[in-house]
Amino acid sequence: MAVNSANVAVGKPKLSVSGGVLVAPMGTTRPSTYSGTYDPAYVSVGYVGEDGVTESSERSTEEIRAWGGDKVRTVQTEFGTNLEFTLIESRNAEALKLVFGADNVAEAAGEITVKRNSKVLPHVQFIIDMLDGENSRHLDVGRGQVVEVGEITYVDGEAIAYTLTVSCDPDENNDTLIERIQVSSSGS
Repeated sequence: MAVNSANVAVGKPKLSVSGGVLVAPMGTTRPSTYSGTYDPAYVSVGYVGEDGVTESSERSTEEIRAWGGDKVRTVQTEFGTNLEFTLIESRNAEALKLVFGADNVAEAAGEITVKRNSKVLPHVQFIIDMLDGENSRHLDVGRGQVVEVGEITYVDGEAIAYTLTVSCDPDENNDTLIERIQVSSSGS
């Protein structure tokens, strides 16, 4: 198989759709292909910081050894997928709902009120949409939950930002994340 530089892509956000991250309530119709439109329940949570989105997967294994010490098998004992990204639109109600929970954010009369409390953040669906010229892809998370919010710093000269860790929990098909990559004849 020959090499092809058209197969090299970057994770640039599809800004015409969102800042790259779309969120919808559980039960929203998920895409089944890359092409097409998204259910209108998916809303943008605004710009993501310059470090983009980081996906990490964790696999834990255990070695089974026979009497005498020979390794005879390795079994997987754990698996998980997380996403991490930083939201930088601190005046965006949709972003704040993701960070603090929709029940904790109210918007009325030109003011947003955000409550901090111990309520568990709900599961939501995510689409991370990317477009790099003709290279298009998205990450589809059917059951994600913000499990960590980094320190929030209020300082002159820096955007007020929310660094989130999202646990991608298994969906109805036991998939934690689905990546769809549009492949055209020029990129194959």
